[in-house]
Amino acid sequence: MNNLMDDLKYLYRVAGKDGQGVSFIFTDNEIKDESYLEYINNVLSSGEISNLFARDEIDEITGELVPVMKKEFPKRPPTQEILYDYFMSRARANLHIVLCFSPVGNKFRGRSLKFPGLISGCTMDWFSKWPREALVAVSQSFLGAFSMEATPEVKGNLIELMGSVHDGVALICIEYFDRCVICIEYFDRFRRQANVTPKSYLSFLEGYKSLYDSKVSILLML
Repeated sequence: MNNLMDDLKYLYRVAGKDGQGVSFIFTDNEIKDESYLEYINNVLSSGEISNLFARDEIDEITGELVPVMKKEFPKRPPTQEILYDYFMSRARANLHIVLCFSPVGNKFRGRSLKFPGLISGCTMDWFSKWPREALVAVSQSFLGAFSMEATPEVKGNLIELMGSVHDGVALICIEYFDRCVICIEYFDRFRRQANVTPKSYLSFLEGYKSLYDSKVSILLML
């Protein structure tokens, strides 16, 4: 918790005192305690975290902002309250939070109910299944320059196959179930959920390259 508060202080100083744009990327894997989300919710809802800075820290920040505010708003009196409001307005304008949360399961739903700023204070980007053409294009990017003992025709067919294999996995899944691609046949058989994501495909390609290199090394030793 202390590390999180120190990070938030740093972000507010960069955004509010220095006036620089800054983004804070926060994933659900980094939630060591649910109380973390209370502070994130406050930033998203009001832009302010109560008692984040001590009195002497606020005096230091507002003191450094006097010439900055006078240059931008020469008619504003540099009172402590006005300087603090100026600091917070700069922080709200320059500080952005990027939340990377998985919608799978009940955690996301429960957190959204407890901390409404996670929904109301964010612009949602839902990532859906890649089309087959995109899968083949990514396969071409990964394997096109990869050294293989194969004719160009065979290599081209392999690149197409890699995209088809991953796309075939998605065909036995239902799309947008709880906004995620969940393998229904796998769940019916093993009572466990399997998530098909772009990361799975990238791991598949990297795994193939690693396996190919290891098998070639073995053959060269024979």
